Amino acid sequence: MPLMTLLAFIFLSGSFLSLWVRREPKIWETLICLSLLAGLVAGHITWVGLAFIACLSMLWLLYDRKPNAWFFIILVCFSMSFKLRLIPGYYPFLITSKFAVGLENPLIGLFPLALLVPLAKDMQDWKGVLKGLACGLLGIGLLAFLAAISGAARWDFTLPSYMALRTLSNLILTSIPEEGFYRGFVQKTLCEYFKNYRCGSLIALILTSALFSFAHIFWSPNVAILGFTFLASLLYGSVYLYSGKIESAILCHFLLNVIHMTFFSYHAA
Repeated sequence: MPLMTLLAFIFLSGSFLSLWVRREPKIWETLICLSLLAGLVAGHITWVGLAFIACLSMLWLLYDRKPNAWFFIILVCFSMSFKLRLIPGYYPFLITSKFAVGLENPLIGLFPLALLVPLAKDMQDWKGVLKGLACGLLGIGLLAFLAAISGAARWDFTLPSYMALRTLSNLILTSIPEEGFYRGFVQKTLCEYFKNYRCGSLIALILTSALFSFAHIFWSPNVAILGFTFLASLLYGSVYLYSGKIESAILCHFLLNVIHMTFFSYHAA
């Protein structure tokens, strides 16, 4: 991996992890700026791509100051454009033909985690995280069983190529930002909107899971896997509702992905 590419992803990862050490704007903002600068030099981001990221950050700053339904809709649509790779100016680093890492997609989860989502701070918080994770493990077991008996995935214990790198990427560049955006921002906001409705939390959970599945429509090789993506999202959202801790959803998401990569047939290996 070229040095500037490596630095870009180290700084990006550091910006996420720093939030649990000290959620200080000067720290995560500096790290993300260094990441984007390194990405620009390495050729993974163009000036056009950088302009779109600046627009995303401005939208988040405006929403943080004055949250409203219109800003919420705009942010969701704009962020989904990043997720679906509809915005020009970004060139991921190809590790294999089926494994690539990009700098832009994780940013949709960085801003809500940095600005809005409560994070675990002390032992009491982490006890709540573990409580939620215990519930999530039961759900992971059920999903694995259903996937096996339905034929959506077959048992295939194999370590994918670049397993260590995939694991780190899955945690820091996938699970953390996706849960920050879908659960910490979208689901939480929808729960607040539907709080006076009967089964409001369930409505928010289903709508968020539908959005999550739509974001994975080009990643999923078939309808069956897309269906299990929806079920997995229901699990992550339920864990978040149960524990109230975003870390529970992150760890549940991460563990399910690792189990999928390791113990089942994995189309992106």
